[in-house]
Order: sequence, then structure tokens, then C-alpha cells
Amino acid sequence: YSLAEIQFPAQSPGWGTELYWLVGAITAILFFASVLAHELSHALVARRLGVRTTTITLFIFGGAAQMESEPKKPRDEALIAAAGPISSLLIGGLLLLIDLGVPQPQLSALLGWLAIINLSLGLFNLIPGFPMDGGRILRAILWRIRGDRYAATRNAAAVGQMVGYAIIAIGVLLAFRPGGLVAGIWLGLIGYFLSNAAESAIVQIGVERTLHGVHVRDVMEADPASVSPNESVSDLIHERMLHGEHRTFLVRHDDGGLAGIVTLADVRRVPREDWEGARVTDIMTRFGDLATVGPDDDVESALQLIQTRGVGQLPVVGEGRRIVGLLTRRGISRLIETRLRLGV
Repeated sequence: YSLAEIQFPAQSPGWGTELYWLVGAITAILFFASVLAHELSHALVARRLGVRTTTITLFIFGGAAQMESEPKKPRDEALIAAAGPISSLLIGGLLLLIDLGVPQPQLSALLGWLAIINLSLGLFNLIPGFPMDGGRILRAILWRIRGDRYAATRNAAAVGQMVGYAIIAIGVLLAFRPGGLVAGIWLGLIGYFLSNAAESAIVQIGVERTLHGVHVRDVMEADPASVSPNESVSDLIHERMLHGEHRTFLVRHDDGGLAGIVTLADVRRVPREDWEGARVTDIMTRFGDLATVGPDDDVESALQLIQTRGVGQLPVVGEGRRIVGLLTRRGISRLIETRLRLGV
């Protein structure tokens, strides 16, 4: 809307309403494509360094690449973080050069705006405010100097909070200037988003530090509820779910190996009239589709996996898919609460 009704009419008067909206729509689509390119750069470099990216999300303030785990080295952190701004700066510079040789006014306006916005995006993301890319680069530098990722994250996030507050202050000042209301509101929202994200990072790193050195076997349920894959859904409901506290069951082969997992959500998808004829094996999530952990894995990484996958529990398996236990989000939360209260 702002491109078609404000930016392009002010920059190039006389095109006509339909043309403004056409060029504005194409520019907006290409802008989101450039944001996607920014996030893909993070993902590609991360994959090259052995860090898996699970999702890329585009939203009103830009985008975010969600990674399954944190980089293990400061150098990897810096390379992954720098990839996005570098790609935006390269795209902006290339578009600016192309625009210099384009005589057609609509195409020139489109290329020029995209060039400026990509250059701005690249430079803005280099501001050292965690969790922006510049803040992640700052964290990598502090991590490399101090050798402590937790302290580096806490310090970089504190800088991120200050940067967020500064952006909010600039937005407020700009909003009270003639013609600056919209830009001021946007800056204020960006600053608020950044300061909140930095505060969340500080809380998160506190949780991670609390869990440091704790292994899955220390938190898991050692004797989780389990069922046979051949049990009927009707028996599962009437004999287990309605007469016990468990709503999640590991599905166990006769030899003790893990076949899958079945939850209340799986059962709810089965029509009531099919309960008697359906078997657990028909509705369970099979082993090949499950995220699992080992008993000696650290809880910190397991919690990241739970959050990334959006699940409430992870089966704990040993050699030969042998069931060892069940790690739950609730169990980890209880541990975090207890350790924080005890100050350990």
C-alpha cells in the first residue's frame, strides 16, 4: 500500500493509479523474495557447517531461519550470522548497478527502491544488537575472546536491549515531527520487538546454563507407559487413557524395541465408530518419523529439539531401538524450576 499510494507517487508523479499499484505489488513481492534470499543464505551456510535449518519464516519485520541446534564454534556462529547481511548488501549493490543503466522509468523505480531497501536491510542487520545478525556476530567475537558462550550471549543480549530502547526513543522523537508519524511508529515497533527478543534470549540462556551438564537419563521417566502395536484403539482408550494419568504411550515391540508413539491427539483423529476395529499401529507415529534421544545426550540439546519439533516428549532409546525411557517437556520444566529455586 505504502509503495503504491505514497512512495512511487511522490518519487514519480503522473503514472496513473493502476500502474502505481502494479509496480508496487511487483516490488513488494520481490522485496519478500530478497528477504527470503537473506534467510536462505543463513540456512545454506549453516548446512555447510553441519547445522540443520528446520524452517524459514517471513513476517512483518523481516524473516527468521530456525535452526535445530546452536553452532558449536564462534567461527561458525560468525559465518552463519554474516551470510544474511552480506547477501542483502550484494543484492542491493547489484540492483543499484543495474538501475544505473535502465532508462524505463517504472523498472528503474522498482530496481532503485529494491536496491536501497536491500542495502538498508544489510546495514541494519549489522547493528550489534542480539538477536539480530550483528548481535550474533558480536556474540561470536565475545565467545571467541572469553571462551564462554553463555556469558557472551548474555552480554550481546544486553547490548540488544539497549539498541532496542534506543530505536524506540528515536521512533518516539520522529513520530512528533511533521510527516514522521508512520516512520516513528514503525521504528518504535521494531525497537520493541528487538528489546523483547533480547530479553527472551537472556531468559533462555539462563535456562540453558541451568541445564548445562545435565544428561537425559537424569530427567527422563525410566519406566514410561507403553502399549503393544496390536492393541485396539478401544482398549487403549477404555483401559488406559480413561483409567490412568497417561495420555502418551510408547509403542513397544515384543523384543522391547521402539515401534512408535501414540498420543491423545492421535486417538482424537479416529472416528468413534472405528475405535474397536482400529489398532494402535494404524494411528501411531512410526519410529522413522520420530525425533529420539539417547540416555547420555545432554538435556540442553534435547530441549532445543523438543522446541524445534514442537512436541511434548522425546522417546529415549538405546542400541537396537531398545526403549530406555521418555523425556518430557513437563519433566524438564520441573527440573528447571527446582534448580532455579535452589540456585544450582
